[in-house]
Amino acid sequence: MNYQVLEETLKSSKAYSYTSDEELINHFKDKFTIVPFHHDIMFIFHHEREFQNRNHIISLHQRSSGRVPMHIFHYIVMTYVYSGTFVITVEDETVTLHQGDIIILDKHVPHSVAPTTENDLGVNIILHENYFSHRFINKLPNDQLITQFMIELMNHQHTHNHYLLFYTHQDQLIHNCIQNILCEYFDSQLSSDDIIDNYIMILITHLARIGQYNTNLSVNTFKNKDLLDKIILYIHQHYQEGNLKKMCQHFGYDPSYTSKLIKKFAGKTFKQMVNEERMKKAMILLQNKELPVYEIAQEVGIHNLTSFYKRFHEYSGYTPQEYRNQLS
Repeated sequence: MNYQVLEETLKSSKAYSYTSDEELINHFKDKFTIVPFHHDIMFIFHHEREFQNRNHIISLHQRSSGRVPMHIFHYIVMTYVYSGTFVITVEDETVTLHQGDIIILDKHVPHSVAPTTENDLGVNIILHENYFSHRFINKLPNDQLITQFMIELMNHQHTHNHYLLFYTHQDQLIHNCIQNILCEYFDSQLSSDDIIDNYIMILITHLARIGQYNTNLSVNTFKNKDLLDKIILYIHQHYQEGNLKKMCQHFGYDPSYTSKLIKKFAGKTFKQMVNEERMKKAMILLQNKELPVYEIAQEVGIHNLTSFYKRFHEYSGYTPQEYRNQLS
């Protein structure tokens, strides 16, 4: 499918809903779980089985659609405004997206979408946990705080309440990525799912270097951005040593203060950040099937093989050999 055929498809009946608010609610009642929310109801969208062994779900938020009531996903959701305007309420805050803008919603964030007109068309990209943890996490730039935020989205131990809104209405790279994703989605062929995964990775990597965004994160989260960015870069370059005292001497900060700052603004300890960096590098090295596991452990700074196996399994859910097998 080329772009011309895609545009025709997006103006066809496939892109229109013509549903009322009431019709949508009744449809959702038949399909999804309902839970109470602020003296009202909320729907839980999508289940594991809907991914069908893929890392993503692609869908259109159609034109002329009724209001989508408050709902949550158990997965990260990216919504791109292909045309028109979208008004989304996140908890009790309302944000407006214009053509070309993109919003990333964390797991379990309650949100609703206002009715759409004939001109309003959105693209939803729902990401399975495996998308980040087992395939592409190593390719994100390590020296950006926003990257750490996106990695933290996949943290199983926390319930987040965040979104990131990118003002990208003039960004042609993002628009082309979305077009290519939709071409593969509507005209699925051999390896289309893998191609879509890679376009999504380009999209995320590009967003990670964009500075113009809005968020409902506390301003304090980014107050020490410069120092934390430097710490993240230092860990990326010196993860094999993993020495907090030496890092603090490098920056001229007290170890106790630095530890508290890292924990407060990164949401994890220095040791946890070092371990994550080591595990990400180990995943890359494990792609070389000729390299012995004990050499990989030493290469990432872990000289106790038992400890390496334990840490790798805790981080990835696989033993090193299992991880190699699933790569093939």
